[in-house]
Amino acid sequence: MPSLFEPRACPVCTGTEKKRLFRQTFATLSAGSLMDGFDLVVCDHCGAAYGDDIPNQATFDRYYAEMSKYEYASDAGVTTPSDQARFKEIANLVSPYLTPEHRLLDVGCATGGLLAEFQSRGFRRSLGTDPSPACASLAARLHGLQTKVGSIAELGTIWETFDAAFLTGVLEHVRDVDDSLRLVGDRVAENGFLYIEVPDASCYDRHFGAPYQLLSMEHINYFSPTSLEHLLARHSFAPVFNVRLIRYLSPQAIEPCVGGLFRKSDRSSNHRIVDRESKPALERYLARSAEVECRLHARIDELVRTRTSIVVWGVGTHTLRLLKTSRLREAAIVAFIDSNANYQGKMLESIPILPPSSLKDLPRVEILISSQVAEAAINQMITARLELPNRVHRLYVD
Repeated sequence: MPSLFEPRACPVCTGTEKKRLFRQTFATLSAGSLMDGFDLVVCDHCGAAYGDDIPNQATFDRYYAEMSKYEYASDAGVTTPSDQARFKEIANLVSPYLTPEHRLLDVGCATGGLLAEFQSRGFRRSLGTDPSPACASLAARLHGLQTKVGSIAELGTIWETFDAAFLTGVLEHVRDVDDSLRLVGDRVAENGFLYIEVPDASCYDRHFGAPYQLLSMEHINYFSPTSLEHLLARHSFAPVFNVRLIRYLSPQAIEPCVGGLFRKSDRSSNHRIVDRESKPALERYLARSAEVECRLHARIDELVRTRTSIVVWGVGTHTLRLLKTSRLREAAIVAFIDSNANYQGKMLESIPILPPSSLKDLPRVEILISSQVAEAAINQMITARLELPNRVHRLYVD
């Protein structure tokens, strides 16, 4: 299919020759959608994987400001146990290289959980930035943190420097990687540190969950330990450590990650380091995804055949892909349900997106949970918290 946007150079080495592995596709909301798909490509020069045929950085910045899902609104902004464990591990990894007098900057701080963990260890000089006003407000209210609303592109308005900066779960979302790292690097003091944590695409095939889930609408850079180190070397950051990590998105869903601490140096390196792991790992992941998705399609086909009236709980990557690739759009869908207030009130396939509380008015409609990551939690909410009588269909439970 023809490209909709300007071709993108490799975010790791800036090479322009690439091979397409897969086209990811999504249905779109009536308002607020980022895009309807992208190409997963691998750089011919360095082997790094990334998303191509995607919008410009300004579009991404606007999306994260208006459609953030990181406020944990259903839990009053309180971080989840899995995120709390992640913050503790990051602090354990990085704090031996710092002292409480050091100044910390968390770019993309969400509701401030990471800086709050450092604060509990005596670090009082910190700043969190986030493109979502709701996130920045919650970080300040819940933890007493100093926060600033703004994207990475707006870091130039911050004049002070910091002894350590953090980009956790951020760089995989950024289109203009070089510009972003230059801005972050300018905020790091001489001999200061930068901690980056991103999903590890070279291990996607080892920790499989839902088909194609790790190729979400929001993830457009697919790093490995090799490609991350290569990128940071170009930006004058030398590795202190670079480790593979396991992150739990939920008790039944794992995201493999790589975490690296880098020290700012006075020289950059253009030496090419070839990533030989990501391409074969992604090819295995794609093959497994195709196999599992066929089983999901069979279950959806049965709902279509019986003309069962359903509500679909979840309007994330999982649902948006199924609406494009399966017969889900042919089902008798009464409504979509989502806990994220930024989705509520919008339309998907000309069908309204409603809050969970609306289900009390739909006692005879059956519920299809369209999420592998949150399937158990949503089922618990339906049966225990909301005490609904509706029959529930779970795609990942036989």
